[in-house]
Amino acid sequence: MFGLKVSTNERVTRIVFDRPEALNALSPGTLSELIDVCADLERNDAVTVVVFTGAGSCFSAGADLPAFLPLLAGPDARATADLGRRTTNAIAELPQVTVAAIRGHCIGGGLVLAGACDIRIAASDARFMIPELDAGIPLGWGAMEHLVRLVGETMAADLVLSGRAFGAEEALRSQLVSRAVPTDRLDEELDSLVATIARKPKVVLRVTKQQVLAIRAGRFDAREDANALLASLKDPEALEAGGEYFAKRLRSKGADGPR
Repeated sequence: MFGLKVSTNERVTRIVFDRPEALNALSPGTLSELIDVCADLERNDAVTVVVFTGAGSCFSAGADLPAFLPLLAGPDARATADLGRRTTNAIAELPQVTVAAIRGHCIGGGLVLAGACDIRIAASDARFMIPELDAGIPLGWGAMEHLVRLVGETMAADLVLSGRAFGAEEALRSQLVSRAVPTDRLDEELDSLVATIARKPKVVLRVTKQQVLAIRAGRFDAREDANALLASLKDPEALEAGGEYFAKRLRSKGADGPR
């Protein structure tokens, strides 16, 4: 693969940007492969969580501009220019829950792909930046829509127009990420989060993701919640999980009661 490493263990698929010698820069080949990987995942009902990480000391330094420039001057320039948006959409529209674990540099296109995920957690050494305007190009890949949704219009304008670098704590305050953890605990925090999510019944995870997608698209209809509830009450895995949950609650109450 072009700078990707993909592995699946039971319900979890891990996608690693694997060009550490280039700070995991995203080439056209990497993006094309990622679109294909997402298409395969969309048809895979066994996987419930997809994790995105970077090899080595960073998440991704963004688009590999030297690899893009010759293609942007070629006969398929429009398709090449649209490749990032297609990749971002492929990640954002996955039916699985998506988690980005960010350490080190998360710049430009790397930040865009992380922003397309449902959950982002950052190590304390994470460094974010959107330098496109300084490089003489507008922010692309559909990033502005995702960024405004995540951090609000004013903060998005600040980050894009200034091109300034910011760290994990500011990313947490601005709600770009949901957790900021010590760098040496990132893998532990990620594994714990992913395991917690993956243990939940597939049917309720899929419904929850569908709700998120519907809200993003402005087509959420709360009347569908009743149908989702009824469907979960007919699902064997969901029923088993519910039985275990309530049995545990009853045992807990009994332990706290009179002796």
